[in-house]
Amino acid sequence: MNRTGIDWSNTKSNIKLEETLYFYTRNDYLIINNMLNGNMDLVWELANIVIQDNVGVLKEHYNGERPPFDDKTIAWLKSRCWEKLDEKARAEIYETAKNDVMNILNAMKPVKENITLYRVIIIDGDNGTRRPYTKSLDYNVGDIIEFKHISSTCISLGYEEITGAEERENYKFYRYEISYPVNGLVLELNPLRHNEENEILLPPLKCKITNIRQDKNNEKCVGIIEMKYIERLPVIFN
Repeated sequence: MNRTGIDWSNTKSNIKLEETLYFYTRNDYLIINNMLNGNMDLVWELANIVIQDNVGVLKEHYNGERPPFDDKTIAWLKSRCWEKLDEKARAEIYETAKNDVMNILNAMKPVKENITLYRVIIIDGDNGTRRPYTKSLDYNVGDIIEFKHISSTCISLGYEEITGAEERENYKFYRYEISYPVNGLVLELNPLRHNEENEILLPPLKCKITNIRQDKNNEKCVGIIEMKYIERLPVIFN
């Protein structure tokens, strides 16, 4: 057992962090986080979408319809393409996800001071996978919330004004503000792979809601949920 609480003795270790983050920040977070949350039926539905996307971008590469990939990226993409989601493919996807989680968690480093991290949940009535607008109203001060997945957060405010604004004219959002303590583990993506500016990944964790307020300066924000970190959660694969 290592610090994640998972027995990794039966997993392969040949997937490098660079490859993990390349796919996690594209689409594979959908597979990994639903797997960690125990949504296995949804995992395979999303896995099929992710695979088709990998196949599609490879076809675009070979047809000269996009900037060409280097040989390393082509090899990565080919390794994550399956012709059908049979039992063998599902087992390989499962093992790949476990390796990716191991890479992310083992790359995390302790922060040197108390920080506030922000996570925005976009509200979009046209997308059934989005959390509904009224969910934020279900929270109460003092509630304990468990995030069993890897959470994407940001060290700075402001990015929610960009996310989705151009595609969804009437989008709204609510925001988590997480008080994160010194020595808490994080993975800062800026030095490793650019995705959202100042993006930081957190391990599975438990938080306590300390305040719920409105943002009077931003009509698109329907609620701000302040919370503080309590502890890390063990990683459980279903």
